[in-house]
Amino acid sequence: MGKIVKKTIELNQDYIDRARVIFGVKTEKAAVNKALEMVMIDDEIIKAHELIGGKGAVVNEVFE
Repeated sequence: MGKIVKKTIELNQDYIDRARVIFGVKTEKAAVNKALEMVMIDDEIIKAHELIGGKGAVVNEVFE
């Protein structure tokens, strides 16, 4: 886990409320942190897809 820092920022409350429901967490802090974590994971997935772009056989092998 990276360094934890305190930030004062303005966020869309509707997004936070929805993220709490989607992730099933109790606190706004947990919802925001989970959403940021998901952004990092999505970035890794996108980069992996770009890396194997056009190499369908590799993808098929993974799912066989």
